[in-house]
Amino acid sequence: MSNLPASFPWIEKLVALPTVATTPNDELLAVVSEEFKKYGFEPTLTYSDDGERANLFVTIPAADGSTDGGLIISGHTDVVPVKGQQWDTDPFEATVKGDKIFGRGVADMKSYIAVALWILPRFAEAKLKKPLHFAFTYDEEIGCVGAPRMIEEFIARGIKPEFAIVGEPSSMRVIAAHKGAHRGVATFHGVAKHGSLASHGVNASASAAEFVVFLEELSDEWLEKGPFDEGFVTPSSTIGGNVIDAGLQYNIVGEDARVEYDFRTIPQMSTESVVERVEKHLFEVILPRLQWRAERAEKLAGAEPGSLKDQVKVTHELLAAVPGLNTQEGDEILTLGAELIGKPESVEEPLVKVTYGTEGGQYHQAGIPAVIIGPGDIAQAHTANEWVELSQIEECERFMERVLKWAKGE
Repeated sequence: MSNLPASFPWIEKLVALPTVATTPNDELLAVVSEEFKKYGFEPTLTYSDDGERANLFVTIPAADGSTDGGLIISGHTDVVPVKGQQWDTDPFEATVKGDKIFGRGVADMKSYIAVALWILPRFAEAKLKKPLHFAFTYDEEIGCVGAPRMIEEFIARGIKPEFAIVGEPSSMRVIAAHKGAHRGVATFHGVAKHGSLASHGVNASASAAEFVVFLEELSDEWLEKGPFDEGFVTPSSTIGGNVIDAGLQYNIVGEDARVEYDFRTIPQMSTESVVERVEKHLFEVILPRLQWRAERAEKLAGAEPGSLKDQVKVTHELLAAVPGLNTQEGDEILTLGAELIGKPESVEEPLVKVTYGTEGGQYHQAGIPAVIIGPGDIAQAHTANEWVELSQIEECERFMERVLKWAKGE
C-alpha cells in the first residue's frame, strides 16, 4: 500500500518479533544492533540477572565528537502477553485495516522505536550540534525493571544527557507527570491442621485477608483525605491487594498465603512513606496477632510453649518501584516537547498528567528531565486487537524530523 507511513516496514519487522516481557529479546536486539552498526555506532548492552534479556544504549555523537548533553530517545522492547485474548488478526503481524495498524506493541510501544530506526540514516549522516542517545529497554511491562541498570551504566561512563523523551502512547501530546507505580508482595506462614482441629492450627489465609482489608482501608483513607493532586483523573494515591494465593484445600487450615499488591502514588507522596506504613502494619499488627494465635493453639493442643509460635512468620518485599514523574510548569523540557510536536503554543496549556507509570520517572530521578511523547492511545495498550492510527505514526515521523533539526541546531 503506497499510502502507508514511511516507517511501516520497521513496524512490521519489530512487531513480528514476539518480545513478551520476561522472555528473551535477543533476536530484536540483534536486528537493532546491526542497524546501528551499519552506520558505525556500537551499542552497549546491559543484561538481566539471568542473561536472557538486555537493554540497548547507543549514542550518535555531535559532529565534534561530544557525547555530553543531547536528547535520549527512549522506548521499551517488551510487550504484554496475548494469551487468553481474542484477536481478529495475528497479534505478531502488523496488519493494516482502514486507517489503523493492528498488532501487539503497535501502540505500546514498538511504533515509536520503529520511527526512530526509520530516521536513523538521516541522524547518522547529519552534522549534529547535540548528540542523540537511543535507549531501548527490557521488562518495562513488569515494573520498569531494565531501565535502572541501563541508566546506572551510561552515567558511570560519563554520559550526561540533557533531556529524555519516552515514547509511551500519549496521542503525541506532551505528558508532564505521572504517578509512581509499585508492586509488592507479603507472605504469611502459619501452621496446617485438619479442619476438625482448626483451633490447634494457625491460619495464614486469615492473616492474608487481614492484610488485604488493611490495604483497602488505606486506599479509602487516601481517597477521602488525600494528599491530592487535582491534575490526575484520580487525584489521590491508591493501593490494593489484587492477587491472593492462599490455602491448599477447604478442610486444611491454611499454612501459607501470599498477597501481591499494587500502589500508585501521586508525586507528592514518597515510596518510602508507603512502604513504612505497610511494614508497620505487617510487623506490628498482623505478625503479633499471628503469634498470639500460635500461642493459643499451643495451649489448646497441649503443645510445648513456643513450638508453634516459632513456626509462624511474615515477610515483605517490594518487587518493583517506579518513581513518579513530576515535571514542573516552566521547565525547559516542556518548551522543547511543545516545539517537537509542532505546537509551541501548547506549553501555555495546563500540564497533562497520567495515572500510569513509565521509565520517565526513572530518568527524572537520575537528574535527566523527561516527558512522555509517543504515538497511539494508552487505552489501546494491553488489549486484544491493539491498534494505532496511521495518522499517529505520520505525526511521530514529523516529530522525529523536528528532533533532527533540534540536534542540528536549526
